[in-house]
Amino acid sequence: MISLVLLAILVFLYFKPIKQKYEDTQKQPRLEMVSVQKNKQDTMKINHKETSKSTVSHKTISVEPQTNRHTNNDLYEPLSLEEAKMSTPARKNIAPIAAIRMTQEMSQLHPNDMLTLSDIEGEDYTLTIHSIYQNNDGSTSTTANYTDEGITYTTTITQSEKSTYITLSTANGLYEIETRADTGYIYRTDSIRKALQSRTPNDVIILPIPKTTPSE
Repeated sequence: MISLVLLAILVFLYFKPIKQKYEDTQKQPRLEMVSVQKNKQDTMKINHKETSKSTVSHKTISVEPQTNRHTNNDLYEPLSLEEAKMSTPARKNIAPIAAIRMTQEMSQLHPNDMLTLSDIEGEDYTLTIHSIYQNNDGSTSTTANYTDEGITYTTTITQSEKSTYITLSTANGLYEIETRADTGYIYRTDSIRKALQSRTPNDVIILPIPKTTPSE
Protein backbone atom coordinates (compact mmCIF):
# COMPACT_ATOMS: atom_id res chain seq x y z
CA MET A 1 0.00 0.00 0.00
CA ILE A 2 2.79 2.37 0.90
CA SER A 3 4.53 1.49 -2.31
CA LEU A 4 1.54 2.49 -4.36
CA VAL A 5 1.31 5.84 -2.62
CA LEU A 6 4.99 6.51 -3.17
CA LEU A 7 4.64 5.53 -6.83
CA ALA A 8 1.73 7.93 -7.27
CA ILE A 9 3.69 10.76 -5.68
CA LEU A 10 6.67 10.10 -7.95
CA VAL A 11 4.45 10.07 -11.03
CA PHE A 12 2.80 13.37 -9.99
CA LEU A 13 6.16 15.01 -9.34
CA TYR A 14 7.44 13.78 -12.72
CA PHE A 15 4.54 15.03 -14.82
CA LYS A 16 4.04 18.39 -13.04
CA PRO A 17 7.12 20.12 -14.59
CA ILE A 18 6.13 18.76 -17.98
CA LYS A 19 2.60 20.16 -17.60
CA GLN A 20 3.93 23.51 -16.39
CA LYS A 21 6.33 23.66 -19.33
CA TYR A 22 3.47 22.85 -21.72
CA GLU A 23 1.26 25.58 -20.27
CA ASP A 24 4.09 28.08 -20.45
CA THR A 25 4.67 27.07 -24.04
CA GLN A 26 0.98 27.63 -24.82
CA LYS A 27 1.00 31.06 -23.17
CA GLN A 28 4.14 32.35 -24.93
CA PRO A 29 2.70 32.55 -28.50
CA ARG A 30 -0.34 34.31 -27.14
CA LEU A 31 1.83 36.84 -25.37
CA GLU A 32 3.94 37.22 -28.50
CA MET A 33 0.78 37.69 -30.59
CA VAL A 34 -0.52 40.34 -28.21
CA SER A 35 2.86 42.05 -28.33
CA VAL A 36 2.92 41.93 -32.13
CA GLN A 37 -0.63 43.33 -32.37
CA LYS A 38 0.25 46.10 -29.93
CA ASN A 39 3.38 46.97 -31.89
CA LYS A 40 1.35 46.91 -35.11
CA GLN A 41 -1.26 49.28 -33.64
CA ASP A 42 1.47 51.62 -32.37
CA THR A 43 3.12 51.51 -35.77
CA MET A 44 -0.22 52.30 -37.47
CA LYS A 45 -0.76 55.25 -35.11
CA ILE A 46 2.71 56.57 -35.79
CA ASN A 47 2.29 56.10 -39.53
CA HIS A 48 -1.10 57.84 -39.41
CA LYS A 49 0.41 60.80 -37.58
CA GLU A 50 3.34 60.93 -39.99
CA THR A 51 0.99 60.70 -42.97
CA SER A 52 -1.15 63.52 -41.60
CA LYS A 53 1.91 65.69 -41.04
CA SER A 54 3.18 64.83 -44.51
CA THR A 55 -0.17 65.76 -46.07
CA VAL A 56 -0.25 69.10 -44.30
CA SER A 57 3.32 69.92 -45.18
CA HIS A 58 2.69 69.30 -48.90
CA LYS A 59 -0.52 71.31 -49.01
CA THR A 60 0.29 74.57 -50.77
CA ILE A 61 -1.72 77.66 -49.87
CA SER A 62 -1.12 80.50 -52.26
CA VAL A 63 -0.53 83.81 -50.51
CA GLU A 64 0.27 85.69 -53.68
CA PRO A 65 -2.47 87.98 -55.05
CA GLN A 66 -4.37 86.81 -58.08
CA THR A 67 -3.05 88.21 -61.32
CA ASN A 68 -5.65 90.55 -62.79
CA ARG A 69 -5.98 91.30 -66.46
CA HIS A 70 -4.37 94.59 -67.38
CA THR A 71 -4.29 94.47 -71.17
CA ASN A 72 -4.01 98.00 -72.51
CA ASN A 73 -6.16 98.68 -75.55
CA ASP A 74 -6.60 101.76 -77.71
CA LEU A 75 -10.31 102.27 -78.33
CA TYR A 76 -9.76 104.21 -81.55
CA GLU A 77 -7.19 105.80 -83.82
CA PRO A 78 -7.11 109.47 -84.86
CA LEU A 79 -8.55 110.48 -88.21
CA SER A 80 -8.52 113.78 -90.06
CA LEU A 81 -11.79 115.73 -90.15
CA GLU A 82 -11.69 115.82 -93.95
CA GLU A 83 -11.33 112.06 -94.22
CA ALA A 84 -14.06 111.42 -91.65
CA LYS A 85 -16.56 113.71 -93.43
CA MET A 86 -16.23 111.63 -96.58
CA SER A 87 -18.00 108.70 -94.89
CA THR A 88 -19.77 110.17 -91.85
CA PRO A 89 -20.82 113.81 -91.51
CA ALA A 90 -20.54 115.50 -88.13
CA ARG A 91 -23.52 116.79 -86.18
CA LYS A 92 -25.10 119.84 -87.70
CA ASN A 93 -24.09 123.17 -86.12
CA ILE A 94 -21.73 121.43 -83.67
CA ALA A 95 -17.98 121.70 -84.14
CA PRO A 96 -16.23 118.41 -83.27
CA ILE A 97 -12.96 118.35 -81.35
CA ALA A 98 -11.49 115.50 -83.39
CA ALA A 99 -12.40 112.65 -85.74
CA ILE A 100 -11.69 109.01 -84.95
CA ARG A 101 -11.95 105.50 -86.33
CA MET A 102 -12.89 102.71 -83.91
CA THR A 103 -10.35 99.90 -83.64
CA GLN A 104 -11.67 97.93 -80.67
CA GLU A 105 -14.78 95.82 -80.15
CA MET A 106 -15.96 96.02 -76.55
CA SER A 107 -17.28 92.44 -76.62
CA GLN A 108 -13.67 91.22 -76.83
CA LEU A 109 -12.65 92.95 -73.60
CA HIS A 110 -13.03 91.90 -69.97
CA PRO A 111 -13.29 93.56 -66.57
CA ASN A 112 -9.94 94.99 -65.34
CA ASP A 113 -8.72 95.49 -68.91
CA MET A 114 -7.30 98.94 -69.59
CA LEU A 115 -8.80 101.16 -72.27
CA THR A 116 -7.19 104.35 -73.58
CA LEU A 117 -9.11 107.28 -75.07
CA SER A 118 -6.35 109.37 -76.56
CA ASP A 119 -5.82 112.94 -77.71
CA ILE A 120 -8.94 114.56 -76.30
CA GLU A 121 -7.95 118.21 -76.29
CA GLY A 122 -4.36 117.12 -75.75
CA GLU A 123 -5.11 114.63 -72.97
CA ASP A 124 -5.02 110.82 -72.92
CA TYR A 125 -7.43 109.06 -70.57
CA THR A 126 -6.61 105.48 -69.56
CA LEU A 127 -9.66 103.79 -68.09
CA THR A 128 -10.11 100.55 -66.17
CA ILE A 129 -13.12 98.51 -67.30
CA HIS A 130 -15.44 97.78 -64.41
CA SER A 131 -18.17 95.75 -66.13
CA ILE A 132 -19.38 94.68 -69.56
CA TYR A 133 -22.97 93.57 -70.18
CA GLN A 134 -24.37 91.91 -73.27
CA ASN A 135 -27.78 93.35 -74.10
CA ASN A 136 -30.65 91.43 -75.69
CA ASP A 137 -30.30 93.39 -78.94
CA GLY A 138 -26.67 92.26 -79.31
CA SER A 139 -25.09 95.53 -78.16
CA THR A 140 -22.73 95.84 -75.21
CA SER A 141 -22.93 98.26 -72.29
CA THR A 142 -19.60 98.98 -70.62
CA THR A 143 -18.74 100.92 -67.47
CA ALA A 144 -15.17 102.12 -66.93
CA ASN A 145 -13.46 104.69 -64.75
CA TYR A 146 -10.21 106.42 -63.93
CA THR A 147 -9.01 108.36 -60.90
CA ASP A 148 -7.47 111.82 -60.97
CA GLU A 149 -6.24 113.40 -57.71
CA GLY A 150 -8.40 111.07 -55.65
CA ILE A 151 -11.57 111.68 -57.65
CA THR A 152 -13.08 108.82 -59.67
CA TYR A 153 -14.57 109.67 -63.07
CA THR A 154 -16.95 107.27 -64.79
CA THR A 155 -17.33 106.53 -68.47
CA THR A 156 -20.14 104.59 -70.16
CA ILE A 157 -19.79 102.96 -73.56
CA THR A 158 -22.65 101.50 -75.60
CA GLN A 159 -21.56 99.70 -78.74
CA SER A 160 -23.47 97.84 -81.43
CA GLU A 161 -22.58 96.64 -84.89
CA LYS A 162 -23.57 99.97 -86.42
CA SER A 163 -22.64 102.58 -83.83
CA THR A 164 -20.76 103.49 -80.66
CA TYR A 165 -21.84 106.08 -78.11
CA ILE A 166 -19.58 107.18 -75.24
CA THR A 167 -20.06 109.62 -72.40
CA LEU A 168 -16.72 110.55 -70.87
CA SER A 169 -16.46 112.37 -67.55
CA THR A 170 -13.09 114.00 -66.83
CA ALA A 171 -11.53 116.66 -64.64
CA ASN A 172 -11.56 118.92 -67.72
CA GLY A 173 -15.26 118.50 -68.41
CA LEU A 174 -17.71 116.20 -70.14
CA TYR A 175 -17.28 114.73 -73.61
CA GLU A 176 -19.38 112.65 -75.96
CA ILE A 177 -18.06 110.37 -78.67
CA GLU A 178 -20.32 109.17 -81.46
CA THR A 179 -19.54 106.89 -84.36
CA ARG A 180 -21.56 105.37 -87.16
CA ALA A 181 -20.06 102.19 -88.56
CA ASP A 182 -16.49 102.72 -87.39
CA THR A 183 -16.08 106.46 -88.01
CA GLY A 184 -17.14 109.32 -85.79
CA TYR A 185 -16.29 112.40 -83.76
CA ILE A 186 -15.47 113.68 -80.30
CA TYR A 187 -17.60 116.57 -79.00
CA ARG A 188 -17.70 118.64 -75.87
CA THR A 189 -20.99 118.06 -74.09
CA ASP A 190 -21.54 121.77 -73.45
CA SER A 191 -21.23 122.45 -77.23
CA ILE A 192 -24.00 119.94 -77.88
CA ARG A 193 -26.21 121.52 -75.22
CA LYS A 194 -25.71 125.02 -76.60
CA ALA A 195 -26.58 123.87 -80.11
CA LEU A 196 -29.75 122.18 -78.87
CA GLN A 197 -30.80 125.24 -76.87
CA SER A 198 -30.31 127.57 -79.82
CA ARG A 199 -32.58 125.40 -81.94
CA THR A 200 -35.38 125.23 -79.36
CA PRO A 201 -38.46 126.82 -80.96
CA ASN A 202 -40.36 129.58 -79.20
CA ASP A 203 -43.37 127.83 -77.70
CA VAL A 204 -45.19 131.08 -76.79
CA ILE A 205 -48.11 131.55 -79.17
CA ILE A 206 -49.50 135.07 -79.61
CA LEU A 207 -53.19 134.94 -80.42
CA PRO A 208 -54.69 137.61 -82.72
CA ILE A 209 -56.71 140.37 -81.06
CA PRO A 210 -60.37 140.13 -82.12
CA LYS A 211 -61.89 143.19 -83.75
CA THR A 212 -64.42 145.05 -81.69
CA THR A 213 -67.67 146.37 -83.14
CA PRO A 214 -68.74 149.86 -81.94
CA SER A 215 -71.96 149.75 -80.05
CA GLU A 216 -74.93 151.48 -81.54
